[in-house]
Amino acid sequence: MAIWDFEFAKIIPLISQLGYAGAAGALFMEGLSIPFPGGIFLLIYGFLSSQGEMSLPLAILISSIGYTAATTFPYYIGKIGGRPLLLNYGPYFGISHKKFTITESWFKKFGAFFVALGRLMFFRNYVSYFAGIAKMPALRFYFYTWIGILPWVAFMTILGYVLGNNWSYALTLLSRYSWIGVLIFLLGGVILYFLIKNRLLKRLNKWLENA
Repeated sequence: MAIWDFEFAKIIPLISQLGYAGAAGALFMEGLSIPFPGGIFLLIYGFLSSQGEMSLPLAILISSIGYTAATTFPYYIGKIGGRPLLLNYGPYFGISHKKFTITESWFKKFGAFFVALGRLMFFRNYVSYFAGIAKMPALRFYFYTWIGILPWVAFMTILGYVLGNNWSYALTLLSRYSWIGVLIFLLGGVILYFLIKNRLLKRLNKWLENA
């Protein structure tokens, strides 16, 4: 077992004591784009759920809400500061001018679809800045951020639940078969895109825009 695996194993009792607040906090850190192993925490919370210490649905729900809440900060930075702020200071936070141009063009083209799945498709939390720059209505932004991050949170937590005591083995599986996960997310993205464009959701989008 790797050293960092052993260290995580040692703090599982502490993570258990933190409960749902810890789940929300871990994904809150992840949502801020701070280098933080949020995925490993999800595996652990899945494991704790398999031991009856937590509710699996609640762990998934609260974790996803924690991540979504964290996106408030980059969203409002983009909304208040606008393009000049990110163009001038973005490079200090990993948003080069090239990344800025690419991300902005994707956002303009796909809008809500990009907010939902852009962060899982290599754009990370930069999506939130551009949603703010475009002044996307806050409720609409939170909604699509949440439905976009929920599949990943659910997958990692359920994986920890299924593997139980062997939760750390999931890291080996993910590194070996990560391309499968990318294909699944891309497929999910295509489906979500057509759902968003579907007439059945036009009223929802209109309501979220005006909220």
